[in-house]
Amino acid sequence: MDKLFETSLFAGVTISLVAYIIGMALKKKFKLAILNPLLISIVITIAFLALTGISYEKYDEGAKYLNYLLTPATVCLAIPLYEQLELLKHNWRAVLLGILSGVLSSLGVILGMALMF
Repeated sequence: MDKLFETSLFAGVTISLVAYIIGMALKKKFKLAILNPLLISIVITIAFLALTGISYEKYDEGAKYLNYLLTPATVCLAIPLYEQLELLKHNWRAVLLGILSGVLSSLGVILGMALMF
């Protein structure tokens, strides 16, 4: 069983997928915005790696396969976005405000964390 935990495939793919499935289940059950499956999976993955002592390098060795599969999926999101181009043009103020608020909140959190550390 210890050999299973040491393989990069387990560390990268299995931990990430199980953590994401748990995040999806929590989001579906409680319907809270803070329970974003991606956020939950990051927290679970970090906690699992810290508790088991699996190194990040070992985890990343297996997670590169997920990155390889996610890159084309991200590019494929451009097709539905392009199909809604007229709607985006019509709502350009809301799109711009959403982008601006995301950038400013991200900068605020980074600044806060930099000052804290």
